[in-house]
Amino acid sequence: MTLQQVSAKKGKSLAENLIILAMIGLLMATFLYYFFKQEQHLSRVGFDSVANTFSARVIGIHAQWFMDNKPRWVLIKEATAVNGDRENNRIAVNKLGWVDIATVNNLSNENECQKIWQQVLATPMIYIKQPISAVIVNIKTNQVGQQQKYLCQYSLPSGEYFEYHPSNGKVTEIKIH
Repeated sequence: MTLQQVSAKKGKSLAENLIILAMIGLLMATFLYYFFKQEQHLSRVGFDSVANTFSARVIGIHAQWFMDNKPRWVLIKEATAVNGDRENNRIAVNKLGWVDIATVNNLSNENECQKIWQQVLATPMIYIKQPISAVIVNIKTNQVGQQQKYLCQYSLPSGEYFEYHPSNGKVTEIKIH
């Protein structure tokens, strides 16, 4: 090979490498653009799954309450991951069989909604490295002497939230503030 041929071959491979790098950069930029464009949607779909799991567990506890002849506490047997043994979880329910801590504690200063979350899901209140906040919302009642009604609102910092009504066991769909 002559010196001129070697030089032409090196120039050609340098141009080919630059084209390949430009194409890879373009593909990465396209991927990142669509990923960040859909990130909010992915977060909402995942949090919707958390709400559905919460609802399913509440309904399961309510069904167990019926099967156990409407006790004051529902015992749920769950397998622990450490040793495979079954552990009994005692869950507080109201007179209608829905998970409700307030009937036991009469809405103390601690956040009852966090306690309900722990009894229903037994998981930390974190979703994709974002904290889930639990807020008690008091509902006004028109009748004197009627027990104070409330609902629990579980929300992400991004504004998505769902509500749980202990008086009737209803879990709302995901809403945005």
